[in-house]
Amino acid sequence: ASAFSSAAISWLTAGPLQVAAMVTSVAVIGTVKWRRKSKARRFGWSSLLGILLCLAGVGQAQQTGDLSGWATSADASQRLEYFDAGALPSHNRFRKQDPRFTHTERGFVTWNALRLGITVEAASVRYNTSTESFDGGYRGDEYRTFCVSAYKALSVLATDAPSEMFDSYRLFAAYHTLRLISYNDATHSCGLPIHQEMAVGLASAFDASTLIEIVDFGAGMAQESRCIAEILRVKHGRTARLHLFDIPTPRKSLLDFTCRKFDGFQCIVHDVLNSTKIPPLAHAVFATEVLEHMYPPQTMSFQEELARALVPRGLFRGNVGDHGKEFMHVNPNTAKSWIGWLKQHAFRKLRGGLYQRSGTLVV
Repeated sequence: ASAFSSAAISWLTAGPLQVAAMVTSVAVIGTVKWRRKSKARRFGWSSLLGILLCLAGVGQAQQTGDLSGWATSADASQRLEYFDAGALPSHNRFRKQDPRFTHTERGFVTWNALRLGITVEAASVRYNTSTESFDGGYRGDEYRTFCVSAYKALSVLATDAPSEMFDSYRLFAAYHTLRLISYNDATHSCGLPIHQEMAVGLASAFDASTLIEIVDFGAGMAQESRCIAEILRVKHGRTARLHLFDIPTPRKSLLDFTCRKFDGFQCIVHDVLNSTKIPPLAHAVFATEVLEHMYPPQTMSFQEELARALVPRGLFRGNVGDHGKEFMHVNPNTAKSWIGWLKQHAFRKLRGGLYQRSGTLVV
């Protein structure tokens, strides 16, 4: 027991890649034990094997240094557009979702192949083997239940209390990353009416010579902001630069690779532990699936940055409605913090979750 305690405590001071591997392994084992006492007995060691296959080699990869350097063989000029079905084979991994690999999943599989020094085909097999460990894949209810039990098991190390919040995000980074890359249902597809509307709005509001500055705060895998940048490039001939803000976790190198090397965008990844200042003259700011994770002081700080940096006619995309109370939802009553503030600061609602700042841009 003492050996386990020493190892567990050392995770929070270990390198991010070691955290991703060790935390995933131990938490899956804990979940297996928990589920053995429940009615869901069919979930067993295959889940542990699947995730370890997906993340295997992390310890060895750490010795190579910056993982983004592994992507040198990925030619950024060979861009796979979001509207392309992709070269990887379909796989019946999900019962209720599109079985094809999404663009983000292809980015992950390519990154993982480069990181491990294996073929893309072998990396896709690993990914499928891992997702098959859960009914519905990483996006399904079974994986969500698995994560909830892991939160409970590892709450002895870190909770969502203000002083422990960042440690929790680092601790659970591997779980969250696998779920984020799996977003492939209709609500997360690129090219929805709201995405087309945003791209048209940005392209028409700002001069053709303007570099469109897009900020994604609490970016995750930045599916929506990358989608808008892609539509601007493909359908409007416009260039965008993305500023992606998030807590530094193992996902940082994956996001950096996916954005710069795989998508071929101009992309800057910002560490929020160093600075949360949004670059001035931002034309669009995304804050989806993040506002409910902010404590009041963080909310007020972000609002100040949004008011300072977003230009008139710029767009704000955020789910400002209330959220269910759960782990890491430290501000479920989001609407109370945001609806009135947006009105006071001259934001006009275009549709649910999309606002435009009023005023005239002075250059």
